[in-house]
Amino acid sequence: MSPQMNPAKLSALLAAPLLLLALQGCGTPAVGAPCLPEQIPDNGFDPREAYIESSSVQCETRVCMVYKLEGDPQEGCAPSPTKKCPTPAEVERSIYCTCRCDSGSTGFAECECPDGFSCVEVLNKGGPGVRGGYCVRSNSVSDG
Repeated sequence: MSPQMNPAKLSALLAAPLLLLALQGCGTPAVGAPCLPEQIPDNGFDPREAYIESSSVQCETRVCMVYKLEGDPQEGCAPSPTKKCPTPAEVERSIYCTCRCDSGSTGFAECECPDGFSCVEVLNKGGPGVRGGYCVRSNSVSDG
């Protein structure tokens, strides 16, 4: 006669591997996924500046970054003498979800940049919750 397993013990045994997978994590989630900031300046972005939206609901990381982009990335952008409309490829290369990989000595959480990304100091001004390095597409860093 084979012993029967208690249903509660069976459920616990089946749930244990799932809990272990959830606790292990999956590296840096969704860095590089597309996003579009909610606030866009009237004439678009300045390529000499980086823009961080730290509460982006579009990003699993909650951080949407605009890095080295000139112009207004919105669909339907109408160019003018004071407004550039970047190409879809420029938007894809320059606007994406990221995470903070170097928070200095602030004690805030940091991530590890995935392949194809480098940790670059993006913001040296602002509060300790946003200052520091972020994962930036490596090809953007070498572009100068």
